[in-house]
Amino acid sequence: MTARLAIFPLISAAWGGALAALKPAALWLILFAVAGGLYTAALRSETGFWMPVGAAILAFLAGTELSRRIYRALMPGAKAPFLPLAHANLSAYAAFVFIGFFVIFFLMMLPGILMQEAGQYQLDKDTDPAVAQEAFMSMLATPYGAVFMLCCGVGAALLGWIALRLTLYGAATSARGEAHVFRTWGLTKGHLKALLPASLATHILPFALGVAINSALHRALPDTPLGHFIGGAAGVIVFAPFLLAGHGMAAAAWEKLKPAEPAAPPPSSGD
Repeated sequence: MTARLAIFPLISAAWGGALAALKPAALWLILFAVAGGLYTAALRSETGFWMPVGAAILAFLAGTELSRRIYRALMPGAKAPFLPLAHANLSAYAAFVFIGFFVIFFLMMLPGILMQEAGQYQLDKDTDPAVAQEAFMSMLATPYGAVFMLCCGVGAALLGWIALRLTLYGAATSARGEAHVFRTWGLTKGHLKALLPASLATHILPFALGVAINSALHRALPDTPLGHFIGGAAGVIVFAPFLLAGHGMAAAAWEKLKPAEPAAPPPSSGD
């Protein structure tokens, strides 16, 4: 019998799991926030190449440990080893970077092509940036702008579709103790009609709220190393609902969609 996901129970389980995981994950969330603050401060400083890279690695390790602790709180008995989860995270990030590069590259090239086709401006490599911006804004009000917005929507839909199909990779890795990324691809087939609306309440709305708060914080904080650190650390904290509910939805969906454990082989006659 095929497992079935229901939207509202999935949302309820996700937010219930988020609340349940908050206390055991609180210390690691704070450490992840500190790592995020260090990364933001290093990125905005003039310390060269290696300081931001080192801070990024520290943030990745802290984030992976936070993820591991959340899954352990959400899935009693889960092995949740660190290295397989780090491996799975890196694999998923690499896949998104690879696909996202081509999507973004295409969307960056497309306005120039459409503006030339619109024919209102003659643009070349020496065109003043202000003129190029004016041409872009004028193009958006034409059918060429509608084509550009449609392509942006298709690109965002493609990345969103891949993200939903990979919803279970972290939960599967934590539950099984070995890296699962594309091995979970088939488990979500036919379930996007539940995962998509559930993700609106557990991923998209908390993420949008975090972006809005983070943007306001960055405008309010001073442009100093301390201000950058506070902004980066606070940025992680305001995204905590997104992180916790996202893990909660993945764990709840995994519980419904996980494949059956393979049956133990029968004992041989010599046993």
